[in-house]
Amino acid sequence: MTKKAELVFIPTPGMGHLVSTVQLAKLLLHLDSNLSIFVLIMKPSYDSKITSYIDSLAADATSTTASRNKFINLPQAFPGDINNFMSTLVQTQGPLVKEDVTNIVELSNSVPDSPRLASFVLDMFLTPFVELANKFGVPSCVFYTSGAAFLGFMFYTQFLHEEQSVELHELKDSETEFTIPTYANPVSTKSFRPLMFRPETIAFIFNIAKGLKAMKGIVVNTFSELESHAVDYFSNGELQIPLVYPVGPVLDLVGSSGAHPKNDTIM
Repeated sequence: MTKKAELVFIPTPGMGHLVSTVQLAKLLLHLDSNLSIFVLIMKPSYDSKITSYIDSLAADATSTTASRNKFINLPQAFPGDINNFMSTLVQTQGPLVKEDVTNIVELSNSVPDSPRLASFVLDMFLTPFVELANKFGVPSCVFYTSGAAFLGFMFYTQFLHEEQSVELHELKDSETEFTIPTYANPVSTKSFRPLMFRPETIAFIFNIAKGLKAMKGIVVNTFSELESHAVDYFSNGELQIPLVYPVGPVLDLVGSSGAHPKNDTIM
């Protein structure tokens, strides 16, 4: 008999992250009838389109999966400043996430033959929640909502900094080219977005890269036909990182998500 399992998804409340995470959850539920998914939603105060999308999730749940696809709104809004909320999100939401997951586990344990917590599926920005997953005794993987090539770029910049003492912000006005394994051609610093030369951005990327290495697996919203060079590189096992699983394209074809917010983000 196949055991029933529960997953806890924790997406970042940005439209490009939240929508694809919800669509991935729906896809998994359609593929496996023994799976249940809880999506813990952090409702921001800075974007009305995101809050409208969050409010529509319960109404959009399909009848075939609604009983196994549950959205939990965290009761406390985190600071609304888009420029610094990432650094405080885990700290402010951590106790709330812990409380909700504890309730999920206790409810499952009280009902015979109910699904058991199997894993956390974390947003690429929320890898510090791996510590909470460890306390519950379950593994964590990450849903990386950007592409495989950029995933390789993040690991490569960390390598440059830690192994070769290269500081990207010092190359802002140069025409330096890097041979990044997940790109088919050399990449010039001239093609970098300006914010990539900000020390705080680079530090942010380093933290993400370190967090990704602590995961049991990295699920990427891409597919081999789109990024064959990058996917093949991760498949050969040269890089000492968790296994990378391309699962895309994960799309919102209905269009209920609306327009994406125009923010100066790295993704």
